[in-house]
Amino acid sequence: MLRRWQIAADLAASGWLLLIASPSAAGGVVANHKHCLWRVTNAPAPVYLLGSVHALQPSDYIRTPVIEEAIKQSNQILFEMDPKEEAAFQQKFREAAKLPKGQLVQSKIHPQTYEYLRKITVSGMNEWHHLRPWAIAMILRNPTLGNPDYRWGVDRYVAQRARYYGKATGGLETVDEHIRVFSDMFDAEGEVVLLQAIIHAKDQAQQFRQDVEAWKNGDTARLYAIHSRERSEGPTVWWRLLDRRNARWIPRIEAAIQSGKPTMIVAGALHFAGPRSVIALLQKRGYKIEQL
Repeated sequence: MLRRWQIAADLAASGWLLLIASPSAAGGVVANHKHCLWRVTNAPAPVYLLGSVHALQPSDYIRTPVIEEAIKQSNQILFEMDPKEEAAFQQKFREAAKLPKGQLVQSKIHPQTYEYLRKITVSGMNEWHHLRPWAIAMILRNPTLGNPDYRWGVDRYVAQRARYYGKATGGLETVDEHIRVFSDMFDAEGEVVLLQAIIHAKDQAQQFRQDVEAWKNGDTARLYAIHSRERSEGPTVWWRLLDRRNARWIPRIEAAIQSGKPTMIVAGALHFAGPRSVIALLQKRGYKIEQL
């Protein structure tokens, strides 16, 4: 159970498995193709935006020269949450995932949802009776993807390189802010997340492969289109996970840009896709952005 909770906490720390893929899977690196890497060209110093995948197979990630060079050039690297805070996050996340004492998830979801959940998890019911619906969804999502693992994600790789090069790291969100992305969900929103995990479990692996291909080509329009179902089924959940956070990050990203320090921003690739993406919001503020 502890291991499964660590996996769930890492998925939450990196923004859930919505958020995408691999530069080398599905055919390897293609010469002269675009990456999920952008540069702000009218900043006082080099500023890079890196779209991340949070879970990969061990063989998926290889060093990409343009990304490696961007890491080297950056004096500070800002992640969704500072990797130095991971231990504190996991502890607080486990507490946030629990229902108040005396409450069970059966009282938080529709009877049909509960009955279906009970049928597919007969041997593990005791693990989730006291958890919030969104937390149960995280536990259910991980096995559907098979081999991809957060330990091989781009975030982890960049954090390791940051330590190797002695780069300062920080977060676009505090631990508490990141936890509230999930803990502030209404019961109905949490049930939407749970139903998505149950109903679409069989589609997760195929969607992941599609994400990989789009990421490999730096095709954020394709990434955004692939996830149209999540937007239509749970628009407020999408807003919590992506659109609202993008808007909240912009002042912090702009402060980093104006600081004059060479900077890299690392976040899930979907944060850089669509009309309310980090890129679109920065462009509205007059920043010129080039995809590398």
